Amino acid sequence: MFSACQQSFKKGEQGLEYKIISGSKGEPIKYGEFMQMEIAQIYSNGKKDSILSDTRTSSGAIIQPLDSINTPKEYFNILKQLKNGDSLVIRILSDSIMQKNPMGLPPFMKKGHYLVTTVKMINVFKTREEAEAAFKEEQGKVEARMKEQSKEQEKKDIKTLEDYFAKNKIQVLKAPEGTFVEILTPGTGPNIDTSVVIKVKYTGKTMDGVIFDSNVDPSFPNHDPILVNMTNDPSLGQPVIKGWTDGFKMLNKGAIAKFYITSPMAYGANSPTPKIPANSILTFDVEVVDVLNKVQAKVEADAQMKKMNEIQKRFMDSMKQAHRDTTAKVK
Repeated sequence: MFSACQQSFKKGEQGLEYKIISGSKGEPIKYGEFMQMEIAQIYSNGKKDSILSDTRTSSGAIIQPLDSINTPKEYFNILKQLKNGDSLVIRILSDSIMQKNPMGLPPFMKKGHYLVTTVKMINVFKTREEAEAAFKEEQGKVEARMKEQSKEQEKKDIKTLEDYFAKNKIQVLKAPEGTFVEILTPGTGPNIDTSVVIKVKYTGKTMDGVIFDSNVDPSFPNHDPILVNMTNDPSLGQPVIKGWTDGFKMLNKGAIAKFYITSPMAYGANSPTPKIPANSILTFDVEVVDVLNKVQAKVEADAQMKKMNEIQKRFMDSMKQAHRDTTAKVK
């Protein structure tokens, strides 16, 4: 839209420039009515447009009221001109963004380039009830699309892993829900099930070997085995990714193994850290240190919480002392 349309931009406020491509002869949206919009953000260096986000492929169309309380004034004064069916292009120079942001620009943005926002008004609703019904319908579409995307990603990841196993002559077992498990050292006793909590040592890596988390690697701060809650009792430990609870069902106490987890069974498109690209296959080197029943797990969970609280208290006390020392030096 940005590159193709040659209509000139109008000057807005706070460094914004905009143009409206009319798609309707109706009346502009009224204050308090609800806008349903498809929104994309694009980074443009003048030669190439790079899409940063697009609601059509992610969260679905945005629905929000036109009001001057929750909408910044510079955007409100533009949006109130729109009619149902209109398209809008807003751009702002990265220089203007930098002036407003004391933290500076994101690494990929350079001076003289534009951040472009495109908006397509696809519906206007007069009442909150209409807007809420449309929101539910939109979320249903998003969930269906994400489910289909997840299926396609799963197929792709499985093919990648199967090729990797064949090339490297790796023998794996497949857990009930799809986690691939390479058992390096068998354990003893019954297999882990949903009645227990387990203590685990682990190191997580991407397929290219980048370590993103570990309680074994000395470069990471926590070296205590973590509690992996296999039960449905949230008081016994934090939830973990689906690939873990699936994979551990193939192991028992003392087992050492490697998990190969497809992205939908891990974090999918929602990476928790820049070290994990979106839709990444992950591997985990794991060791089952112990298997606890619910009573044992409760004691262990309480002890870990007490230890965390003590660490936090020592940290806060040290910060307060540092503040007092600094204040004393100033005086």
